Amino acid sequence: TKYVAFAFLPKEIIFSHALTILVFNTYDAFAVLSSNLHEIWARQYGSYNLQLLRYTPSDCFETFPFPTPDPSDLSTQFLTLDTIGETYYTHRQVVMRERQEGLTKTYNRFHAANETASDIQTLRELHIEMDQAVAAAYGWQDLDLGHGFHKTKQGDRFTISEAARREVL
Repeated sequence: TKYVAFAFLPKEIIFSHALTILVFNTYDAFAVLSSNLHEIWARQYGSYNLQLLRYTPSDCFETFPFPTPDPSDLSTQFLTLDTIGETYYTHRQVVMRERQEGLTKTYNRFHAANETASDIQTLRELHIEMDQAVAAAYGWQDLDLGHGFHKTKQGDRFTISEAARREVL
């Protein structure tokens, strides 16, 4: 895959053997898996076919340390993750439906520095909120994620800074 992107799909679909299917029905899990914190993990530990990431559950998912928030603040943190995950997912669905584009074209726009459409700007802002909520679930409220357009091995991307990527890993 060019992008690490997750979606909720009906169980009646017959999926390709090349896809990774993860069974979740909550937006807090979606938020964690869709965050830049998980993406950098997947890109570090996943395998590659040419320059495309091959998201393998044994390397990318099973080894990923999901956040375990403070039990005294458990409901608040997961409620925040659930809320921002649902908000992000819903907005992304609206963008794709209104533009009649799939995930790849949507994320091509998302990562294009010259793309200034308000719906894409909002998607970026929601991604920042989602990343911050995920970082907070790890107890990293003081970590400066440095969101912006940064050079990566995949080219210029709207992501967290190189310093933040190193710190997260």
